[in-house]
Amino acid sequence: MFAAHFAAALAIKTREPRAPVTALVIGAFVPDIIWVALAVAGVEPAAKATFFDDWSHSLCMVALWAALYAACFVASRGWPVAIAAGAAVLSHFVLDFPIHPKPLALFPYSRVRLSLGLSNVPAMTYWYVQMAVVLALLAVYAWQGARLRVPASRLTQSCAMVLALHLVMLP
Repeated sequence: MFAAHFAAALAIKTREPRAPVTALVIGAFVPDIIWVALAVAGVEPAAKATFFDDWSHSLCMVALWAALYAACFVASRGWPVAIAAGAAVLSHFVLDFPIHPKPLALFPYSRVRLSLGLSNVPAMTYWYVQMAVVLALLAVYAWQGARLRVPASRLTQSCAMVLALHLVMLP
């Protein structure tokens, strides 16, 4: 899934060119960064039998993380950049939703779980589904980037890097 998060950050960058790409990439990984911190603290156990990620990955918490992350950019960069940064965080939930290893909670400890039921898809099929998502997001990035006159070399290098990252994840 890592490549799809990078691709989402690039696609969002073309919607708000003033947003720093680093901020968008970090934003796309905020739920995972929070999950690692909470796992180390013992709040969200990572062991398969006790795996829990409601505080970092539930819909309401991701929305809260997105709002907090966006707030970091309002004063210094303005609302358009802040909204793009928040959208990068929200994109994490959108991309995880269909294929997350376990259904995602509506909020921490919620009995309501959100899933398309695709978590049991074989690894190779999962990889191809992710490739389709990555290609779609990179197509948006390339198309919008060309429209914004981003140098073709930058578009090509960025797309190649994200595709290479996905290829490395080949099962």
